Order: sequence, then C-alpha cells, then structure tokens
Amino acid sequence: MKIFAIRDEVYVPNKDLAYLLYFEDEKDFYIEIPSSADPWETPILLSSFVERGEYTVNSHWSRIWVQQRIVPQNRQNIGQILRDNNLEAYDEYSLLLLAKGRCAQDDYYILPIEEEQLPEEIHMRFLQRVAYVTPLTNYSVIVGFLDGTVKECDMKPYFESEKKFGILLKNNQYFQHVSVQSGGYGIKWDHNLVVPSNLLYMMAEGRKD
Repeated sequence: MKIFAIRDEVYVPNKDLAYLLYFEDEKDFYIEIPSSADPWETPILLSSFVERGEYTVNSHWSRIWVQQRIVPQNRQNIGQILRDNNLEAYDEYSLLLLAKGRCAQDDYYILPIEEEQLPEEIHMRFLQRVAYVTPLTNYSVIVGFLDGTVKECDMKPYFESEKKFGILLKNNQYFQHVSVQSGGYGIKWDHNLVVPSNLLYMMAEGRKD
C-alpha cells in the first residue's frame, strides 16, 4: 500500500487535507478524509463527500479524482507522451506520480507519507475494514473485521433494495464467489457489485474473537 497526503500548495500549505491510498496488486485507489475537514479547503470532488458527512471515498470516486489529475487515455498523442516519460503502457498511478498529482486547474498536489504518519482517526477506521468473508446459505455471509469483530450479515434485504444486486438473488452459485475488496474496504462479487465495510459493520450485532 502506498499512501499520500493531499495538500494545497497555496491556500493551506503544510496541512493534510485528505489521504490517497493506492493498492498496487489490485491497482485500486481510496481516499480518506479527516472528519474535521473544511469543505472550502477540500478539493471540489471530495468536498461533496464532506458535506454529506462521508469521509471514506470509495474506489470508483477516488479513481475519478485521480483521473482528473492526469492526461486522459484517449488523448490524441498519448503514445508519444508515454514514450517521452519512459512508460510502456498507460498507467494511472505512474502518470499521477510524474507531476506529484498536480494539474492546471488548482494548487493541490500529493506528498508520499508512511502509514504511521496517518492520524489516529484514520487508523481507527482501518480497524473496521474486512479481514475475511465466508458465504453461507440463504444469502448470508460471515464477515471478520480487523478489530476482531465477527458478524453474520443477512444480505438479502440489501440485495432486494439495490436493483443491481438482483443477479445474485437469481444465482446462488455466483453469490458463493464473494471475496474481500482491496484494502478490506468491503466485499465484492465484481467491480460493480460491492458492499462497503462500514455498511457491513452496521448490519448486525457481532462478537469479538
């Protein structure tokens, strides 16, 4: 896991406004925002999460934030750009590092940090991430969290309320192929069928192993 502080070079220098996490094996991005964040200081895309009281940005929106700061893949001269920067293929993470996350529209940039430099609040969030998941019958799963809590979650009501999960209700064999999302941020069946860890943690009473 690579970790970067997101900062503003002009208006609030030396202040960590958010944290970008990158998981190399899965090539997934996540952003963690301090609960004390000021939406006026936070990058525009992230400020909408702050205003809703959401401080963990899922992989989809975190990737969009990254994509807004790098040359797009459909750029007409992308081949030449890659060659000029000694890149064999288009890679979002490599392109992000080239300019340290800077773009022409604002003064934000990224700064590499170590995990121990993250604030205690973020470390506490990590404890509620998923360590393992085991599918049961009747659309339930046993979920173990990094803090030692183990919960049995009945997923059927959630699937019935979220239309995109309907395919799982029709195919129990597919349901059995659940896995842990990168970084323990949830459980997944594919990139579009993901249940976040914070929702799972609230779903049912659990026990500590």
